[in-house]
Amino acid sequence: MATRRDPGPDAVRPRWVFDALPPSLARRGGEPASHAFRQDIATFVREVLQNANDQAIEFPEVHFRFVELAGGDLADFRDAVRWPELERHLRAAARTRGGRAIAAALDDIRRRGRLRLLCVEDRNTVGLTGDELHGDSHFRALCKDTLYSHKRSDGAGGSYGLGKSVLWAFSGLSTVLFNSNLSEHAPGQRSPRLIGRAELPSHEVQEGTRRWYSGPGWFGRPVAAAEGMRAESVWGQPAGRLAERLHLARGDHTGTSLLILGFRDPTSDDEPDIETLAARIRDATVREFWPALTMPGRPLVVWVVTPAGGRLISARDLAPVEPFVDCYRGRHSDRDAVDEPGDVAVRDIPIDVPARRDGARAVRGHVRLCVRLAREDREGRADPLLGHVAWFRGPGMVVRYWDRRSLALGARPYHAVLACGEAREPEEPTDADRAVERFLRAAEPPGHDDWTTTAALKAEYKRGYAKALAAMKAQVSAALRELVVPRPRQGTTGPDRLRRRFPIGRAGGAGGGASAFRFSGLSARFEGGRWRFAGAVAPAQPMQRWECSIRLFERGEDGSAAMDVPIERIDDCAGATSVDIHAGVARVVAADGAREVAFSGRSATLSDNAVGRGELTLEVAGRGS
Repeated sequence: MATRRDPGPDAVRPRWVFDALPPSLARRGGEPASHAFRQDIATFVREVLQNANDQAIEFPEVHFRFVELAGGDLADFRDAVRWPELERHLRAAARTRGGRAIAAALDDIRRRGRLRLLCVEDRNTVGLTGDELHGDSHFRALCKDTLYSHKRSDGAGGSYGLGKSVLWAFSGLSTVLFNSNLSEHAPGQRSPRLIGRAELPSHEVQEGTRRWYSGPGWFGRPVAAAEGMRAESVWGQPAGRLAERLHLARGDHTGTSLLILGFRDPTSDDEPDIETLAARIRDATVREFWPALTMPGRPLVVWVVTPAGGRLISARDLAPVEPFVDCYRGRHSDRDAVDEPGDVAVRDIPIDVPARRDGARAVRGHVRLCVRLAREDREGRADPLLGHVAWFRGPGMVVRYWDRRSLALGARPYHAVLACGEAREPEEPTDADRAVERFLRAAEPPGHDDWTTTAALKAEYKRGYAKALAAMKAQVSAALRELVVPRPRQGTTGPDRLRRRFPIGRAGGAGGGASAFRFSGLSARFEGGRWRFAGAVAPAQPMQRWECSIRLFERGEDGSAAMDVPIERIDDCAGATSVDIHAGVARVVAADGAREVAFSGRSATLSDNAVGRGELTLEVAGRGS
């Protein structure tokens, strides 16, 4: 165990201490874990809010607060953070291959005379508990260790210890400060607790003689040990006074405030202003955490504050995801089908969790699929999340918006959620729900954006995990088809699938060769007793003059045309000079030299007697002239 020596009164003031290069002289180009994630605002918000939600004691609350310092405020901040010490290392790191972003941030501060900060404060959470040097703890996982995770429950969002790397990725100076009120104190500890951490590439500093540093450095109370100097947490009143000067002060709520120096969006081509960044954080919070914001029990509360003011993310902000919220609220619906826009139908999908390697037995659980028919007049086909399934579990973060728009041609527009684990019945989760929660957590890769085979699954579960995930997804798709692909109401099993056919070449003959025309963008849906369809046709080779015919018919069991479905109207036909409909078949003449004709239209209203047992076929035939 390390022994401490009294560093003397001159060293009591917090300072920056960087680790020297190890005896191997091995260097690093930066934080390796940062490359495991997309470095966008959505990823940043996911990591920050997921961590707060995981560490909640009661109702969690998170405040994003932007600050921009200039003039005397900036000078005072620089003095409090011991800027000359930090800047010496930042400039050395900026000269390395991995230090371009740091160089740009330093240049921006010099030119503008301003420093942008983002403080993220969570309340009613555990705080940075734990010993300074030993054991697994929240403090060590966030402020000291690399690739270690310390979560409070089996269902907690993160399990790799990688996600925290995004904090430093969003700092132009690769530096983050922390101030925390602890929920539990060890002997000798007194909140608040303050410390800083810089994650720099290995760098060489001129200090009389040239000296290489490994990269990371810490801001805190300097302590001399046998292995060398290190920085430890500042506690109590000194920490509180320092936090005031660093714009990190917080009230009495337990939890942690983190301060990102030189906050920026590393994926943005421009330099967005604070209001734009705040809007992006609000949008990402709504899109990624609407389940946590609305889930019964302990809903997540989020504020976004700028120098111009701040506000709570509320129901009015949920409009982009309102169909999903409405869908989840209908999770106890007893409807067997969705007939009208806004209807919600529910299916419990079985999932077989395999036995664990620690001896826990296999469990059959269920996940809940809720499907809501879309209101086209309000939600429309322009909605980028139409035809998607939002996956989530107990923590209330959307793991993935699963794109099922290609599920079946002719499917009615819908939104769906797959509520899993402790989110299936959040008021009263069962033991089976908790087993599913643990299983799906292990199935998430470092980005927590899928449920797939992972090293964690292999290490924790016996064989069968890949089959269980595949079977769950297949049954979800089958249930979606059953609910959203229209079927006739006259007791028969009518058209539940639309096929496309390209039978006619340049001369108009059916033949077995490749078509001289290409067909794309096919879409169709059955609603209000009629088919609505759209698509595009183009010649494979340029033609000066050409035309096409569009026909709908029902195909019999032998593959032949059994019954025509008459086209009533072509609503739009871009690239055409004329459209005629004769005997239910549309003839479209393309404009001279047109490369493509895009069309949309509808069939005549079909009576129950006109709906047979065959598949519906949309046939487009092109012909040159």
